[in-house]
Amino acid sequence: MTVVEISECFPDTSNPVTGEFILQHVRALSKYCKVITIVPLRYVPPKELISFNPSKTFSGIVNWMISRSRVVNSSGDNPAVIYFPYISLLRPYFESIDNSFIKFFFHRRLNKLIRRFKPDIIYCNWLRPWAEVSFRQAQHLGIPFIIDHHEDIPTLKKLFPQSFSKFLRTFQKADGIVVHSSLNRKQWIEENLNIPDVKINYYGQNFTVNNSEKKFNTGLCKIICVSHLSEKRKNIDDLIRAIAILKTKTKVLLSIAGDGILKNEYVTTAESLDLTKEITFHGRRTQSEIDYLLEESDIFVLPSYPEAFGIVFIEALAKGLPVITCEGNGGGEELRLLDYPVVLVKPNSPADLAEGILKLVNDRDKMSEMSESGKQIVQTHFTWEKNAYKTYEYLVEIINKDVQK
Repeated sequence: MTVVEISECFPDTSNPVTGEFILQHVRALSKYCKVITIVPLRYVPPKELISFNPSKTFSGIVNWMISRSRVVNSSGDNPAVIYFPYISLLRPYFESIDNSFIKFFFHRRLNKLIRRFKPDIIYCNWLRPWAEVSFRQAQHLGIPFIIDHHEDIPTLKKLFPQSFSKFLRTFQKADGIVVHSSLNRKQWIEENLNIPDVKINYYGQNFTVNNSEKKFNTGLCKIICVSHLSEKRKNIDDLIRAIAILKTKTKVLLSIAGDGILKNEYVTTAESLDLTKEITFHGRRTQSEIDYLLEESDIFVLPSYPEAFGIVFIEALAKGLPVITCEGNGGGEELRLLDYPVVLVKPNSPADLAEGILKLVNDRDKMSEMSESGKQIVQTHFTWEKNAYKTYEYLVEIINKDVQK
């Protein structure tokens, strides 16, 4: 079986960490079938490079273009990785018509590329903007089409209130849909769409599970949050304000690993609350650096809402960290369904978040219980081997159904 996977979210020289989980997914899947990963490489500079300093903006764009030009295809036969250069309209301002733009200018070239591999199925990661184009490719080749949806319905509705229904029509064209939590699946069922059965398939994670007993810091609590700083729904400002509340009640330090256009805003918030000694912004970090930061921490907190899942949760569990997140978060709710004693707090409430953290800080027995439970859950449910095998089984199921039509 030959599978063409399409994912714009994928590591490259300018973003070596972004989409790393997709890379691990296709590597694991390649043990069961031939996988060709086509990575649309967008030649539009990210808005993070734009500043009020023209010289800085120019040099940033030049360096970004140079890094883009150094991206090379994978030399491996399986999985093969092929970068597909393209341009698109500005996002998210023209996202609703981006599908048509990409289809008009790049459909034929993409079709010519895909035909070389004679795939049995097309598997598209994410909805926007390549799912519609991927469907057209599958339709022309007469093969099934699957969407692996890594986002959640509430976020789509909030980002695109006017064009959300248009996006949904693409899901109705799919032969299969993959999501990563029961909450995500429930959201789709509640939309009452004419779609195929939605399959839940958990992610894997890359860190070695620390099977020794977690040693927590004494005299203070080290909290860590790993997240990009590009979307308000991550609620990093709520976490910062929660630390301001905790500062008056216990000794606490917060590490924030991640970068994005909101970083300066969050740094300013921390400074205004006199938290420069309590909060460290580490910026973007490699996987090995995140591994080290998790090992040195006591509690993992991600107050995002809504959230489809979040691999960072299971990475934290692998290192023995108790996890705190918000009610209605796909990852947190799924961990609860798996009998992990996750701490869920009200979304958008720094006070409730601070209270949840403080209760856990003062209950070392529960922290130890959560640590051991989390490591077991990761080993049982969240491995790339399990993700790959369930993906393979689903691909075979979809292809067999297509043959029987």
